[in-house]
Amino acid sequence: METVLLKLVEQLNSSVFVLILILVFIMVAVFHIGKWKERFCTHENRLGKVETLSEKIIAISTKVDLIYERTNPKPMTQSYSPISLTPLGKENATNMKADEIFERIKGTLVQLVESTNPKNAYDIQTVSMNVIKINLLRLLNEEELIRIKNLAYQQGVLVEDFFGIFGVILRNHILQQKGIPISEIDKCDPAKQKS
Repeated sequence: METVLLKLVEQLNSSVFVLILILVFIMVAVFHIGKWKERFCTHENRLGKVETLSEKIIAISTKVDLIYERTNPKPMTQSYSPISLTPLGKENATNMKADEIFERIKGTLVQLVESTNPKNAYDIQTVSMNVIKINLLRLLNEEELIRIKNLAYQQGVLVEDFFGIFGVILRNHILQQKGIPISEIDKCDPAKQKS
């Protein structure tokens, strides 16, 4: 068999032999490209599923937050629209010097809210609460954070329970800047518009 192949190679022009090798190489490359494409399609499908899962996790997280707010024995805010401070929330705002803290960090907070381009009072309220939830802890200095942690410890609540206080203060500040009355929140609330 070996001698037959050697005779065949001798008979073939070297360029024909090179063309056969190129053809074999192309077939192997096409096979591998097909496999890679299949892998990428599989990964793309998985990424689509992860994005869907991410949206579901956000929805679940929002619902858990609402359940916590409604069952919290020491709420700082009333979750009725528009969100407002409870008597305990007002007391804690004074004790933690929330207005003082807000004055120091309001430039950054307002800029973060405005960067989302809220369309109405309801959007401003929603975005203000989210901006506080995501950014407040990193904007506090050590003294302010210790003061808030001590209040939370004394009252047996989470530090995050105080976020609503700052969210209301931020929302009120932006609404006042824009000359929008707080009552406009209810007019823009999607849940209220369906009724």
